[in-house]
Amino acid sequence: MVLKGGDKGFGIPLNAPPLYPPRSSVINYSKVRVVMALANIDPKSVEPLLPEGVDLALEMAAFWVGDYGISTVGVYREALVALPVKTEGIELAYYIPYIYVTNDAAMAAGRELAGAPKKLGDIRLTVNDYGLAIGTLDRGGGELMRIEVAISGKLGLEQLDTFKALMPRVENTVTFPLLSLRTLPPLPDGTPGIAQLIHWYAKFTFTPRESPQIWAGDARIKLGGTPYDPLDDIRVTQVITGFYIEGDMELGIIKRVKEWGGLTWS
Repeated sequence: MVLKGGDKGFGIPLNAPPLYPPRSSVINYSKVRVVMALANIDPKSVEPLLPEGVDLALEMAAFWVGDYGISTVGVYREALVALPVKTEGIELAYYIPYIYVTNDAAMAAGRELAGAPKKLGDIRLTVNDYGLAIGTLDRGGGELMRIEVAISGKLGLEQLDTFKALMPRVENTVTFPLLSLRTLPPLPDGTPGIAQLIHWYAKFTFTPRESPQIWAGDARIKLGGTPYDPLDDIRVTQVITGFYIEGDMELGIIKRVKEWGGLTWS
């Protein structure tokens, strides 16, 4: 017990239920819609974003905008950049240098449990009458990311196996292993901080099972940036393809992979 009156949760403030489920739980999602694009990138443009001991597995990036109809951390939308990487003991995972959400519960859970560097942003996902799926991220008055996918055809699960090196499938489910940096910052009085490389996952189940909603098409990606959100430092060299998908999702924490101690103010 920390508070004299007793603790009601494990996350601050301790006198109230936590913003998100206990750390032993997974976070579940239903009625998920996603627009996503895969692209080749200049590896030199993302190398400074990677932690020590983590290297690009492929010279690619995934750009994702999701609309989460219901979840155990509320209804919200999310935009992120994911880099396929490898590290000791892990042949492929996705490191997330940038991720944005639209509610405080999702932001707190991501930052405090997984180390996902979540910030609040204005995120939209639409599919217009012409079959164009559009995902956008705005923050601070500027558009940081825009994904456009011109839906041209529906894919079966077997056709999705073309991308099995990036999205390994078991039946109608794809699991994305993820890596993020969780930090406890140093204090100005000299108290050192720590950083932890956290291994977690996102399991996406395509629905409905009888006719999974997986659509593909040509895509465009536009990145913007500010000094606080320099997404445009990532140099896209070629857009490979885009997807629009629907389903359910589960997030969970696996383990701490590595820890750095003795962090100080620079």
